Amino acid sequence: MILNANLKRWAIVLNIIGCIQFIIITAIAMVFYEGGTYIDFSTSRYIFWYNYFSDLGRTVAHSGTSNTISFILFTTTLSIWGLFQIPFYILLPSCFKDSKGLKKFYLSGSLLGILTGISYIGIAFTPSDITDLHDIFVILGFGSIFLSVILYAYVIFKDSYYANFYAIVFLITAIILGIYFIIISLIPNNQTNVRLFIYVVGQKVMIYTLLICGIVQGFGAMKQLPM
Repeated sequence: MILNANLKRWAIVLNIIGCIQFIIITAIAMVFYEGGTYIDFSTSRYIFWYNYFSDLGRTVAHSGTSNTISFILFTTTLSIWGLFQIPFYILLPSCFKDSKGLKKFYLSGSLLGILTGISYIGIAFTPSDITDLHDIFVILGFGSIFLSVILYAYVIFKDSYYANFYAIVFLITAIILGIYFIIISLIPNNQTNVRLFIYVVGQKVMIYTLLICGIVQGFGAMKQLPM
């Protein structure tokens, strides 16, 4: 039991670390990005409102300059985020005490969470300037986490031992992701600065929401462990 509790604790801590390090290391990678956006190749730096996170992981920046440092930082940090998320979702189902009738929901939620972690690693190792697999992993990763947070929101609402606050956080996360998916599906497919701004800002809001959600859910899961 002690070993099991320690494993859970480490899985939770790694998940929190994975989220925090991504915020920090991507901020550093932005400093080293070699410039350019999808529309304007002449910019000399990372522009927060017009450069995607994935631009950090390009082997060659949009400016045409080698993007080695930013590429290495982004590939490393996104891989860590994905890798550290996997054990968290493996052990998260064991945090639910009132599991009657909920097993199929939290197991499905965890399988989707694990798939998300694998997809993040896939995104990291398929730079957008090299292969179209990058976009496939993006769709797979964010689609799976969207479904996962919905399922876990439902599970927590139904579990009498787990505080509903954490279900609300999951639900807010799902709403933000859903709004982003709807917005990008409605915007005309033309290369304009307005479209790029909406896409990039929406992506930033979505990803930072997922990171905050991951940290909050880590502390929520920690409260379910025996003292």
